[in-house]
This record gives sequence, C-alpha cells and structure tokens, in this order.
Amino acid sequence: MIPAIFTLATLALAPMANAITIYTSLPGSIPTQFLAADGLPAYDTVSQTPPPPPTPAAVPGGGLSLALPTGAVQGLSKAQRTDFVGISIELSISDNIIGRNGTFVNPIFLNHMQNLRARSGMISVRMGGNSQEKATLVPAISPPLAGATINKTTDPIALAHGSTTPLLTFSEDLFYAMSNISSLVNVGWYFGLPFLNPSQIQNVADSATTILGQNLLGLQMANEPDQYADHGNEPLPWGIPQYMSAWGSVRSQYVPTRTDLIAPNVCCSFKLADVIAAGFLQQFGQFLKSVSIQHYKDEAFCNGNLSAATLTPAAAFDSYLSHGSVQNFFFPYLNASQMVAAAGKDLIMLETNTASCGGFAGASDSYGAGLYLIDLALQAAASGFSQILFHNGGAGQFYNLFSPPPGNMSTFRQWTTASPYYSVLVMSEVMSESGSQVMDLLLNGNNTNTPGYAIYKNGQPIRLALFNYITDPSGANDIQVQFSVGGGATGQGSITPSSVTVKYFSSATGSAADKFNLTWAGQTMGDQFKSDGRLQGAEQIITIQCPNGICPIPVKAPQFALVFLDGVNPVVNPTQATQTFSTSVLTKLHGGTVVVPPAVLSTSNGRGGAQELFNIGGSSPGKISGADAVRAAVGMVLVGVLSGMAVMTGFGRW
Repeated sequence: MIPAIFTLATLALAPMANAITIYTSLPGSIPTQFLAADGLPAYDTVSQTPPPPPTPAAVPGGGLSLALPTGAVQGLSKAQRTDFVGISIELSISDNIIGRNGTFVNPIFLNHMQNLRARSGMISVRMGGNSQEKATLVPAISPPLAGATINKTTDPIALAHGSTTPLLTFSEDLFYAMSNISSLVNVGWYFGLPFLNPSQIQNVADSATTILGQNLLGLQMANEPDQYADHGNEPLPWGIPQYMSAWGSVRSQYVPTRTDLIAPNVCCSFKLADVIAAGFLQQFGQFLKSVSIQHYKDEAFCNGNLSAATLTPAAAFDSYLSHGSVQNFFFPYLNASQMVAAAGKDLIMLETNTASCGGFAGASDSYGAGLYLIDLALQAAASGFSQILFHNGGAGQFYNLFSPPPGNMSTFRQWTTASPYYSVLVMSEVMSESGSQVMDLLLNGNNTNTPGYAIYKNGQPIRLALFNYITDPSGANDIQVQFSVGGGATGQGSITPSSVTVKYFSSATGSAADKFNLTWAGQTMGDQFKSDGRLQGAEQIITIQCPNGICPIPVKAPQFALVFLDGVNPVVNPTQATQTFSTSVLTKLHGGTVVVPPAVLSTSNGRGGAQELFNIGGSSPGKISGADAVRAAVGMVLVGVLSGMAVMTGFGRW
C-alpha cells in the first residue's frame, strides 16, 4: 500500500507571463545576502541553567510504589474530550500561520495539525486575542492574489496606553482558509468577535457561521475585558457591573439570537468566581455555549516594560520545573469550576501559555516548559476544566508552539517547532480515548519534582502520566515507578497486565534547558529552522514486562513517560500519520529567480505574509500588477495517492 502523501499545487487556468511552475524537487543553497534572525524572540537561542538537583535525591533509592484502584474511584475528573488541549492563534498574524485563503493554505501548518489529528481525531483552534477587539471584516478578495488577507494599522489609543496591538481589517478569505483546513485535517474553530467595534459583530458572526458551518465551535465575545480601562478602551469606573452591562447591551443589539457565545473571558483583576457571583451565568447563561477565561501564570516584559515582569527569566524557568506551580495556578478556580458545572456549562481556558506578553527568553521555549505545559493541561482536566488552549503569537513571542522563518529567510529556511507544540502532541495521546478521566496522584507525597497522574475510563486505569522535572546527568535522581492495578493498599485483587507499553518525551541532551531536537517516542520535529511540520525518525514504543503483578517504569532526570495500560495499540494510525502536505513553487521576481524549497512554501511572515511569494511582476515589493492579477486566477487542488489511485478534490473557494 502506498502511503497517503498529499501535495498542494497551484494550477494555472490561463497563460501567465511569469509562470508558476510545479516541481518535485529543487536544488539550491542559502543566499549569502540574508541576515540571521537576531533580535526576534521567536528565534532566540538563549538558554537558561537548570536548578541543581536536590540533595538528598527526590526519591531516595529511586523507587516509588503505586497501587491503582478500580471501580468507583474517588477524585476522578469529569469525562473529557479527545481534543482537550487545543491551540490559540493571535488573529493579527493568523494568515502567516494557516495561509491566506481557501486556495493558499499553508502546508506546514497542515502537517502540524495532521500529527494531532492522527492521535486525537480532531483539533480545536481559536483565532483571536487582543487584535480581535477592533477588527473590521471585508468581503473576500477576488482574485485571491489581489491583496492581503489581513491589513494592520497603528491603533493610536493602544499606543498611548503602552500597547502595540494593531487595528485590523481582514477579509472573508481567512474563513475560507479555515474551512478548507477543517475539511483536510478536522479542525474545529473558536473565533473572536470585535467587541470594541460592535457594528462589525453581526457581520463577523454571520460570515463565520455561513462559511465554517458545523466547524464553528463558538464565538468569543470580549477579550480580557478587565484590561479595557487600562488600555484606554473604557472610561473609569470600570468594574464587573459595568462590564456586564456593556456585554448585555452589545449582545442584545448585535447578536440577540445566538446561543454559541463564549464568555466572560476575564483574565486579571476580574475573578471568575466574582463574575459568577454577580449573576453573569444567571443573566446570560442561555446565550452561552461555554464559560471561558484567559490566564497566564506570570507576566513578562509587556511592551518592553521591564518593571512589568513578575519574574526574571531564570526565576521563571525554575518555577516551570515545579508541580506546585501548576497546582497553585488552578487552586483559585476549584470553586468556580463547580459553579460552572452546576450551571450545565463547560469551562474553557481559552488562552494560556507560560507567561503573558510573549514569555521569557530561554524559559518559555525550553524542554522544561514543555513538561510544565503537559502538567498544566493535566491539572486543568483534574480541576474541572473542559479544555485548555495554548497561545501562539508572532515573531515577538518566546512561547510560540511553531514559527515560520523571518520574512528575509522564508525562501530557504523552514519553520521552528518549539517545546509547547510537543506538549500538545503528547496530550493528544494522553487524552486519545473519549471519556478519559484524570486524577492527580499526589505522587511521592506530592513531591513537586516527580508528579504523576492516572487516566481512567469506565472505572479502569488506561494511562499513567509520570514526570521527572529534575536535571541530573549523574543518574542519582532517575526514578522507577513500580505500580500495580489493584492489590496493595487498594484492598482489591490484582489485575495488573502482564506487560505495558511506554512512550517517552525526552530532551536532546538530558537537560531541562534544551530547546531543539526534542523527541516524543523517538521522533522529533527537528532543529531550529528545520521543521516542515512532519515528525522525523521512527516511532519508538517500549514494552515493559510486569513480573509478579508489578510494572517497573523508569523515568530519567528529566523526562516524561506515558504508560499504556489498557492493551490499546499505541502505534499511531499509519495511514493518518503519513498523510502529510508539501508544495513547491518557482517564481520570477524582480528579474531574478526565487527558488522555494518544497517544505517552505507559504511560510513567509513578512509584511504581507505567505502571499508575498506569489506577488508576481508587480512594480514594487508586495504589489501585484493588474494584468498578472487577472492571469493569476488559480485553483487549488488536493492531489492524493492512495493505494496507487489518484484522488483530486477541489477546494471550496479562493
């Protein structure tokens, strides 16, 4: 059987003076005139130093014993969805990530999503952030090369209050890109409405609904409203009563019949429990699909303000290597999550990551941060949340899951896939069975260095998630968790399987400070600027025998282990795992030939985003001539090879 390998290709519908040609492979070396990505946080190579290992060792002798009960187990979470962990993308840079329209969908983004879909079956992605709040929607551009999908201008109000969030105008082309992505890799979308530009709300909501259909998961209304006064968008006094009054007024005027709204989306000074106590759910519950918040553990250097940071990068890095940090993060939401559940709603952490304002250098993109975000997601599940989404911004963020290369490198560099993406990848397997329930085991006396979780389904443990946050090349802090199912202190008979399988999330050199070449089950997304979104290498699954009803699971310092107990084959569906997307294009630009390697087409994140690769024959950079705009009317097809048979599927719209 031939693996399913899909190629996104442009087909010219009319003769073109400057031809777009399809190639299967392209030679070429890195041009010397391109500069390094110095000064851009998304491509920063700074590393932190891990804290010294504890003395004595966190687990004296290295062994931990654990007996897992079965049946009516106390302390389990609600049954969870397989796409429990999703991705949040800042609206202002979204076309650079996903592609600019239904024709030009970014294949490297598709590859990243396909990895997740192959494990969890679907992916939830939110498009929004601060840049959604004053956005204006315009009709789809025809032909698709005639202009940018998203245009940005300076917001003088934001600038006067220390924020660089731009004003956006975006076209319906973005929704067509989202729709076609859904058809390819089963993505569901949350989308942010422009609460501070209310006359646009119905326009955005109606277009999203019409184009996305059942792939629209919900509409976020208001983004971090507790910051409105600080950012100059609302007058003082501005508190929960004023926000609720404004929210109710906007809803009733612009989207009076919608029942798929996501709110209140508070982040900071407004506490969720206080918003609920003020009557938000009683007053607006019938219009809400879910209740959502946005929260980061720490604040980094917002808009270059060093005094705004709550921690130094080194201190932040240390704090990510602690289970206690994760538990403290969710403690304030335990009561609120019960209130939301009592109201019959799901509670979503719609945006989070290591630290707001882009995170910390060498910390937010470290292997240690990858461990922290897995821990954070599992703690969210155990604390009553129904979903958590990790945020991805532009080149000014340290915490990105993935980043296209800078615009001046986009023709010869590939993407950089960082540790937070691995966290989502790992969690897509942790939660791969629908209805999974999560419990914090408070392992090793709730030791902050060696946490563990059990994942149950129908009263039976099906997964174990085991952490070791410590960096210790001596091996003195390696641990071995010896567990049984039943037996021991459970008072139940042992039903431990005869063997289990294990997948490991590992650093490159045995340090929590590592940033690149991390591995999940032996596969990697590669080094900096070397990711095309596909996992590299052979998948490694370890089988461990369980003599005398005890399964010994080694976990190095540092490392994460996912143990499969239920006999389900942990090999990722080979058909879906090999269904990947690639493109190659040759263009004539400014009298010279630009060679775009197959894996990096549509990765520019310069002024216009991916479309700049197709601005053919224009009189200046970023412009396209009228004649070529007409001639460049192109259609996109998906060409698949399945069992030796070619399949062609037309995309919905340019």
